[in-house]
Amino acid sequence: MASQKWFKRNIFLLSWLLLVLPASSLIPINVLPKGIPQIKTIPSQAATGDIIANFLSANDNLDGPQLSAINSTSADWWYFDVVSPDLLTSLTITFFTALDSSFPFLPPSSNVDVVGIFYSFPNGTYDVIFIYASAAIVTTDVNGSSGKYVGAGASWSGSSDLSRYEISIDSPENGISGTFTLDTLAPAHYPCGPATAGQNMMVAPHTGWANAMPDAVGTVNFTILGSEMGFEGVAYHDKNWMDQPFQQNVASWYWGHGRLGPYSIVWFDTMGLDGREWVSAYASENGEIVFSSCEASSLSVRPSGGDDQYPPSVTGGDPTGFTIWMDLGDAGALDVNVMIEAVAADGGPGYKRWTGSMEGRVCCGPLMKGGVAVLEQFKLV
Repeated sequence: MASQKWFKRNIFLLSWLLLVLPASSLIPINVLPKGIPQIKTIPSQAATGDIIANFLSANDNLDGPQLSAINSTSADWWYFDVVSPDLLTSLTITFFTALDSSFPFLPPSSNVDVVGIFYSFPNGTYDVIFIYASAAIVTTDVNGSSGKYVGAGASWSGSSDLSRYEISIDSPENGISGTFTLDTLAPAHYPCGPATAGQNMMVAPHTGWANAMPDAVGTVNFTILGSEMGFEGVAYHDKNWMDQPFQQNVASWYWGHGRLGPYSIVWFDTMGLDGREWVSAYASENGEIVFSSCEASSLSVRPSGGDDQYPPSVTGGDPTGFTIWMDLGDAGALDVNVMIEAVAADGGPGYKRWTGSMEGRVCCGPLMKGGVAVLEQFKLV
């Protein structure tokens, strides 16, 4: 009798699992059971119909997918960069799930799964290689993520505690192969505060942001079109997602990160098409968060030198640097000058990414020099 009850009970459980498991793919990843790695496959073709976006943080899934699917008006991507101490050599690898209809700085394609590899060399050469995949498989483990772009020879692997990431590219047909590792130096955060549950993750209109690695030691070993690239430098990793086309919400966008003295800093200063200014300020000192806020009074980023018009215009030129004022709470205020050193990516009049040097001081303290930065500017109007 006992064996019959055991058999019936287990047959019932098996039947129930077979019934609900196919439907589990429809459940947002942030409400699935904790402690179990979650796997999401993103097809190469855009979904039809509406999608659901998440802009409220949970206890986990910081670096995981935040959209239920990718359609022609949404985007989700994982971004990694590193710059050499020479300020001329840089590498940026972005794992996109998007079409150019939602993010117009991508090349036209019907494939949403694309890896962009942007590189610059000391001789002034810079370019980008795009590699398309047949699918993207993203696994989320606690707060870390790993991804494989099937058929592209491209992947990343992150630890569950966000302490280490490794990117691997093996695409001889595109002339590129190598590895890029990041070992964290600063705690993760969201636009308005630390990496805790209940945080607002919207950094601009309809645009989410999670910064898994505000500062890291990056180690690069790559071969790009026959040229060797190998160095250790200042590295960074974050992700963005949006449930509406980028160009429908953003007029201009200043973002950057860097290391200056004992400080690791990250800034966002965005002007929405509605005229509202959105900001996010972050600073850590020796591996501890000093300040993290999205209050309007916490940050000001303005162009300096060259064409320093603000807000910037897509018909205008580019600045030669930026001034940054950042509130550090009880520690005072940080004033930084960023000087552009080299172009890391060029998307035409509407987009530039640069490497830069930094100097600045906190309140009335000594001048800190020798800072290293990566920064970007979008101009859409």
